[in-house]
Parts: sequence; C-alpha cells; structure tokens
Amino acid sequence: MQFDNQKFTIRIYMWKMFLAIFFAGLIILFLTTEWFNKPFLGLDRLHLVLIVAGLYLLIIVFIYILGFNYISFNDDKDPIVIRYFPMRPLARKKRAIQIPKISLAGYEIKRSLGGLKKSLVIRQKTKKG
Repeated sequence: MQFDNQKFTIRIYMWKMFLAIFFAGLIILFLTTEWFNKPFLGLDRLHLVLIVAGLYLLIIVFIYILGFNYISFNDDKDPIVIRYFPMRPLARKKRAIQIPKISLAGYEIKRSLGGLKKSLVIRQKTKKG
C-alpha cells in the first residue's frame, strides 16, 4: 500500500500564497488610497498597516508551530519506508525511515494543541527489547 499527503501539502502552500497576496493587497490598499487619509475607526493609516502585518505574521507563526510535513508511506516491499520532510521554509531536509515488517511493534498518533497538531510515534522491536 502506498499513500502520501501531496494534495494536503499543495493546499497548505496555496493557502500561504493566498494569505501573502491578500495581506499584501490590503497593505497596498491602505497605503495608496485617499480613503484612509482620515482615521478609520479611530485608527491611523500606519496603525492599520501594522495591524494587518501583525495578523499575517501571527497566522504564519501559527502554521510554522503546527509543523506540517510531507509524508510518503510505502509498505509494498519488505522494509516499510516512510519518507518525510517539513514544509517549513528553512528546514527542508528530506528524511526517510525504513523498518522491516517483522520488527514493527506498533504505532500511535499523538495529538497536541487542541488536536490541531498530530505526531506519529512508531515503535520497533530491537535486539535489546
């Protein structure tokens, strides 16, 4: 059986690109239109730009904290092969795990951050137990 989360990975990349374009458009709108020369809801033009930029940074940091990974799983042959790499922009090192089917002891999916972050824990039988 083979599967990967390529569609999810593409969706995350597209979502981040949409957010960047949307927030950049808002900032350009705030800076170039005359409508925001006067205070809007008691906020000056600079305050609106800082709020939008801060909101964008909070969303990107939250996505970074969730630590999404691209995962490819293959158990067609004897060693089970799990390939993964983080979707973070600076930590793009590709990794792989190979486990012989006979030594697989189990797995567990741990959830954190209110169920938003999922971690896979794989157990393997070793000679020492």
